[in-house]
Formats: sequence, C-alpha cells, structure tokens
Amino acid sequence: MIYNFSYYCLIFFIFSFFGYLCEVISVSIIDKRINLNRGYFIGPYLPIFGFGSLFILLFLNKYKNDFLALFVLGMVSCCILEYVTSYALEKIFKLRWWDYSNKKFHINGRISLETGLLFGFGSIVIVWFANNYLYKMLDKIPHNILIIISTFLLICFIIDFFVSTSIIVGLRRTRLTFNELDDTEKVRNEMFKELSKHIYLYKRFIDSFPRIRLDDEFFNKINKTLEKIRKKGNDE
Repeated sequence: MIYNFSYYCLIFFIFSFFGYLCEVISVSIIDKRINLNRGYFIGPYLPIFGFGSLFILLFLNKYKNDFLALFVLGMVSCCILEYVTSYALEKIFKLRWWDYSNKKFHINGRISLETGLLFGFGSIVIVWFANNYLYKMLDKIPHNILIIISTFLLICFIIDFFVSTSIIVGLRRTRLTFNELDDTEKVRNEMFKELSKHIYLYKRFIDSFPRIRLDDEFFNKINKTLEKIRKKGNDE
C-alpha cells in the first residue's frame, strides 16, 4: 500500500513539473522573456496539472486505444477541475487567479474553449507517455528508493504549501487591516511587516499573477489615508 501511494505520488510530481515547464515555455514565448514565476508555490511545479494527470491515468486510461473518447473525456474532466479550482481559490482567498474573459469562448472567465482543446490533446499525450515510457521507468526503480524519493518530495511540498499559503493569507489580511487604519506610521508598519517577511516570495507571487484581481477599494483607501496625513502635515 505504501509503495502504491509512493508510486502515484511520484507520478503526481512528474506531471506537476511538466505542467510547470509548459507554463514557463508558453508564457516566456508570449512575454518574449524568460518567466519562471508560474504559480504561487515556491517549487517548480503546478499541482493542478498533477491532479489532472492522475485523474486521467486512473480513470481514463482504459480509453488509451480510443483517442476520440480520451480527447473528449479528458477535455471535459480537466475543464471541470479547472473551473472548480478557480472558483474555490477565489472564494477562499478573495482573489481571481486567472481570467480567460479576453478569449472568444469562455465560461465566466474560468475556462475557455482554447484551453479545453489543449487539455484534450494533453490527455492523449499523458496516456501515451505514461503507458509507453513512464510506467516502465518507475518500475525499474527499487521500491525502497522510490518510497524515499516520493516521501522527500511530499515533505517539501507540504512545507511549500503552508509557507506559500501563509504569504497569500498575509497579503489578504494586510489588505483588510488597512481598511481600518488611519495613521501613516501604522499603515507603513503593517504593510512592510508583511512584505519584509518574504520579500522574494511576495515578488514571485505578483510576478506569477500580473493580472490578478485585487480589491481597488483597498488601494484607494491607502491613497486617501496617505493624502489626508500629508495634508495634515503640510498644514502644521
């Protein structure tokens, strides 16, 4: 049982890393510069690709010889996963992580026809690669070594999850706190206290989601507060 869990855990990390590479390559081509800041995790992986790949391999592998069924079912299941993930993250963090509203065919900006088609083709590639190469490579790794590797990666992932999540929660908490402050020193202290803890990680988060939707009222409140205090200082 431990071996089976470690086996699928390693598959999860492999496809999470591949998904990260695909994101980096596609975004770097669009931006015409190397952009390694994809996702809010510190490590080079995107879990949504790992979970999607695991679902495909566990439940759709039986359609490996029926490319049409694999394409359609892979596209539909991955689109559902992406929509639910987008909705859940927005409700939890009050932030919009990605937006396809600029594309012709989309549903609430959470999923689009373009990405859905990519998911369909990706499902075929995942199943083909896993059955022809991945399974064979993993089966050659001694059981103890595979368990050690997957355990190490899982521990790193759990630590990464808590650290990355604390940064985002801190960003949200800082935003809410500012709504109640009316003092320059307190505003600056609260803002830089959060930012100084993980200055690189905050920068990576912003770089990863340059189009992220934040509450404009938050920024307006800060500007009004600072302007009010500047005016008070000038009067004195």
